[in-house]
Amino acid sequence: MARTLTQQLPHDVALGAPRGVASGGAPLLLQRSDGDFIDAVLDEIASTEGRARLLATRAAARNQRQVLKLFQPIQRQHHLAMLEAWCDTPGTPRLDPARVESAGLVVRRVRRAGSATEEGWMRSRGRLRGWLPVQRIGGAARDPASQLRLHSGHTGVADIDHELVQLALQSEDTLLNEHVVPMFVAPPEVCKAAGKTVYYGLVPTVSSEQAETAPVFDEANTFGPESADFRNHLVQALRGDAMDFPLDGETLNSAWAEAAEIATTLRPQGLSTDHWNRLHPGGGSRSSMQRFLRLLRQLDGEFNAFAGTSATAQALRLQLAAIALPLKLREGETVARTVNAEVFLRQAVQVLVQRDGQAARPEMPVRWPALPGHQASALRLALSRAVAERFVQLNPAPGRFDDPGAQYVVRAFVRLKPECGCPARIVWSDATEPFVIAPWFEGSGAPPVRIDLPDITAPGLLASLKPNVSFTVPPALQSLLGGNPKDLMEGKPPSGPGITIGWICSFSIPIITLCAFIVLSIFLSLFDLIFKWMAFIKICIPFPKKGD
Repeated sequence: MARTLTQQLPHDVALGAPRGVASGGAPLLLQRSDGDFIDAVLDEIASTEGRARLLATRAAARNQRQVLKLFQPIQRQHHLAMLEAWCDTPGTPRLDPARVESAGLVVRRVRRAGSATEEGWMRSRGRLRGWLPVQRIGGAARDPASQLRLHSGHTGVADIDHELVQLALQSEDTLLNEHVVPMFVAPPEVCKAAGKTVYYGLVPTVSSEQAETAPVFDEANTFGPESADFRNHLVQALRGDAMDFPLDGETLNSAWAEAAEIATTLRPQGLSTDHWNRLHPGGGSRSSMQRFLRLLRQLDGEFNAFAGTSATAQALRLQLAAIALPLKLREGETVARTVNAEVFLRQAVQVLVQRDGQAARPEMPVRWPALPGHQASALRLALSRAVAERFVQLNPAPGRFDDPGAQYVVRAFVRLKPECGCPARIVWSDATEPFVIAPWFEGSGAPPVRIDLPDITAPGLLASLKPNVSFTVPPALQSLLGGNPKDLMEGKPPSGPGITIGWICSFSIPIITLCAFIVLSIFLSLFDLIFKWMAFIKICIPFPKKGD
């Protein structure tokens, strides 16, 4: 009787790479570029010769640090995880698929190379929570489904189980669900021919999902207000150092920015000859004007100092308002004059950066004074907080695979059905070797996509390339395009009211492609003088012309 009972007890189940193809307790990761790769893989696993071919498609690409590298579908590469399940008993027979309730895989992020800390892509109560440590769901071996975890500890006594559930629900982590990719068992005839119970599933390497959490600006705390990188990034005035201003005592003119930053030999309209001589290339005030414009752009663009309404922006403006900028003494003046830095810089941004013709035009101060140590530190702290807030405003929530340097692992599992009076249980595989995901622009080794360009010498071909795409052009843009090309190149707006009606312009896509190819070839040659890249990015080989 005892012997019969022992035979009925459930035994352990082992998971790992398909035996005879690879070894180890982790899923086998394949890299496939063939079109119908799933059917091809299932066909190969069923025979000895096929399994040899299958091993040749094992993911093996590595980055410069020799970390395993997977590719994205846009690179025409797909990755498949294969798993074998067998009974961990003498003879190790294959597992009966009827014993399996479901199977799946999870992609987990590894926080640091060599670390055992794994993060799962989680959601809870209809919200996408993003990457969270798997300890939040009880560890790497717990079921990724919250409802199954919640009921796994049931005692069978209804009242006790109800109280246990209510107690567990008091924790916000109880209903966390880790994203699972389903794995499918190979067809019975494939498993029979292979002598294995094989599961397979696609490994995701791209996702449009974004977590409903704010992005972290400086997770490693390497860009704080006193860090060398942050201080060196700031223009010297914002570091708290003294900085002379150009054209001090003069009334701000929006043409200054054009004169100081555009390499032209023509004096901009509205600029005096004296100012032009000082601001044009070679002029004595050109570099200091460029530095001043950088100060304005940092405050306006990076730190949102004047348009922001938050407490952080207001705190930054208070720091600027505490700085007095000395004005140039005019003839006959004996009392020093100053201007509030916040007021002056706000007006300067409107005139020189935003080119607002209606804005007040203030007088240029003499210099930005050197700040006392405590005031300089307070200013840098306000700037640091402002740029962190700006980062959150301008950056979307973190995506699943946004971090280019992140490493991931794949773990697979099977859920076994209840048997012999024992409850259902989950069995996990080992983790794969950590891997990175190649950026979309990196070559994967797949053959390039071929695009046939039209032969412009073929008789009648150009006439046959009828327009097949239309663009709706608003009046302002049509007026700009219809103006003098020379003025357009120099950034001058069209004179007069221009065209006041809309247009629809039709083109031929093959002609657009041909023009783009010609322009691309020209610019590649020009930029090759700088980047020396032609030998790597453009390969042309001859081929025999097909007969008529």
